Amino acid sequence: MTQYSGFTADTPNHLVLDAGAFYKNYDVATGLGTLLGATRGGGEFKATPTIRAIEVDGVKGRAKGLSALDAWEVSISANMLEITTDIIATALTTGSVDSTTNLDYDIVTASNTLLLSHYIDNITWVGRLSGSNKPVIIQILNALNTEGVSFKVEDKNESVLPITFVAHYDYSDLEHVPFVIFYPKLSSDTTPPTVTVTPVDAATDVLVGSNIVWLFSKAIMPSVVNGANFFVIKASDGSPVT
Repeated sequence: MTQYSGFTADTPNHLVLDAGAFYKNYDVATGLGTLLGATRGGGEFKATPTIRAIEVDGVKGRAKGLSALDAWEVSISANMLEITTDIIATALTTGSVDSTTNLDYDIVTASNTLLLSHYIDNITWVGRLSGSNKPVIIQILNALNTEGVSFKVEDKNESVLPITFVAHYDYSDLEHVPFVIFYPKLSSDTTPPTVTVTPVDAATDVLVGSNIVWLFSKAIMPSVVNGANFFVIKASDGSPVT
């Protein structure tokens, strides 16, 4: 049957929520990395292929099978509200921080020489998916900021430092486009979880200020934890307790 809206029962499980967080050298297995800092306005991931149409006499436009993929441009941008010396040095590509020369200041400088050590193994965005307790993870590999540093200051506002990290191919694996997206699988398990409630149902002499705890045998979606699904009723008449 034809639908006139893309909204289905699965839609609430597939929403990518909020601005997420940006990391440097994030390890997917352990969930550890160096947090870049607080952002304002979030950021953006781009993976753009350069597609070239192969020209053939007699073909007056693009034809199926006559396209060549010449290159990928992959980047992650982050609008940094939190500005530290480490963030500035990272944004400067060849930047470094001298914390010992001056007693009062950390000194940030940049080099004229780009070294392999200046490439960041990965810049990673970690965000929430509405239907999962596991995060969405987007990594770009061998990252550099190729646009330098630019931020403006103004009254009654905070400076935001935009940084765009560009991914680079690794010579050892030129067939691997330098980004990875880890998208959590939604469970196909249809067996409902069991739940234990404390205090137990119909308990007496319970202090009014006591916490009521529902303990589930499986993870549940945070979006279903609301007053429509979790409530207390009076034993006498079944009416809800406010």
